Amino acid sequence: MSNICNFWRGLALFVILVCSIVASPVNDVTNRNGKPSPSPANTTVAAWITQPIDHFGANNGTWRQQYMVNDKYYKPGGPIYILTPGESEVSAMYTEDTHFVSLASETNGLMVAIEHRFFGNSNPMPDLSGASLKYLTLENTLEDFARFIRTVKTNSSSLFQKAVPANSKIVFVGGSYGGALAAWMRAMYPDLVTAAWASSAPVFTYIDFYHLDQALGRHLTARGCGELFARGVKELDAILLSNNSSGLDSVRKMFSVTGSTAQDVAAGITSAITGTVNLPVMLNGDALDQSVCSFFENSVPPLTAYSKAVSAAVKGYAMPQAIRPYRNMAVYRRDMAAKSQGDLSLNQPFRSWYYICCKWFSDWQVAPPKDSNVTAYRSQLVDREYWQGGCQSSFGSSVHPLTDATEHNRRWLGMLKDVANIYYTVGELDPWRDTTVATVDGTLLSNTASSPIFVMNGATHTQDMQPDTAYDLNSVRMAKQMGDSLIKKWIA
Repeated sequence: MSNICNFWRGLALFVILVCSIVASPVNDVTNRNGKPSPSPANTTVAAWITQPIDHFGANNGTWRQQYMVNDKYYKPGGPIYILTPGESEVSAMYTEDTHFVSLASETNGLMVAIEHRFFGNSNPMPDLSGASLKYLTLENTLEDFARFIRTVKTNSSSLFQKAVPANSKIVFVGGSYGGALAAWMRAMYPDLVTAAWASSAPVFTYIDFYHLDQALGRHLTARGCGELFARGVKELDAILLSNNSSGLDSVRKMFSVTGSTAQDVAAGITSAITGTVNLPVMLNGDALDQSVCSFFENSVPPLTAYSKAVSAAVKGYAMPQAIRPYRNMAVYRRDMAAKSQGDLSLNQPFRSWYYICCKWFSDWQVAPPKDSNVTAYRSQLVDREYWQGGCQSSFGSSVHPLTDATEHNRRWLGMLKDVANIYYTVGELDPWRDTTVATVDGTLLSNTASSPIFVMNGATHTQDMQPDTAYDLNSVRMAKQMGDSLIKKWIA
């Protein structure tokens, strides 16, 4: 699963299904009334299904939810693989360029990707005001998918070009936030969903999520510069907390950031770190943290090396298109607070995701508590209050009260206990690992034969979802093979 909720789920990425792959062209051959029109063979087609605005409340209006279908490998009796890109717009990437397409080809499966409400073209309301976003709930989101599945079983001809039997097995798959949704779909709707594959699924939430930076620290320490990097951060805070205007000016110049206050300057640097250091580590392993450590060689002062490393990362790292909107989220948060409700127009994934963070997840990316023995890899100035401060000014009373992490985890992690037919995969080096069922310190759920947890050694975020290549890590290859075997067993 941003710096607002820190590109959660991100990634989130995400996250977003966080893959370093390019979306294939989509053959959009529908009107907005539903069923795909005939198209050339072996292509993805887009369509829309009518959904209630509020499945559980008084608003009985409707809206169009977009989905995409790839029936290239489908034969009657085969399973239906459903995933959602979560906090990203849907595209043919999700039906053509993931590992699950290989699994579909082996099992005569149908690939379906359903867009999440309030992202992309799937908007229940005409704007993104707080009054509109109150319909952005986990319950409504999951019921959207459940209602789609019920339609598959009762009126599939309205959704697909090919005939689909009513007793078709449904496998919900996904990565990052989409992986959490897959697990929750299996737990909440066991009568509809036969099995789930949850890759890097953030099913546990924190208010102060300082754990993410610890993954970066482990990467940097393994490369020999973790301690120096942390010293650079500490020296930066010493200047920012000194209330010295000339010192603040020097930091602005050194890091090429703007901001009227020390906190805003720190937030700008935080945004750069999250967008260009943590995310590359999450996406593609250790390639970037090697280059970060190169700036700390030859006895360069830690603060100087830190600033050069961040500046070089900002200039030299080409961010995947899917996560570019999240790079300046610190600035977005500040601007939203200043503008109160701000820009309420549709197609702002960062605004929709900020609402989700305020209301559901938090996972505010902050430094560890000052009185802890945990090393800080970011400024202490960007704290929980900084991130939460924009929630009510941006969305009003619709986000009150803010996230109660204890209650959230009691319900949403608790519902997964003893649920069979969920396969969890986790990257050993994933910065978001501590939000999954396999944290650095241990598992949050029992690792059982009916719902196994596979930790991929040396892997990062959602690597098992990426298309199969000769360059897959052995652990990733093993995770895919195990998942394929389990899914085939569960749908037999």
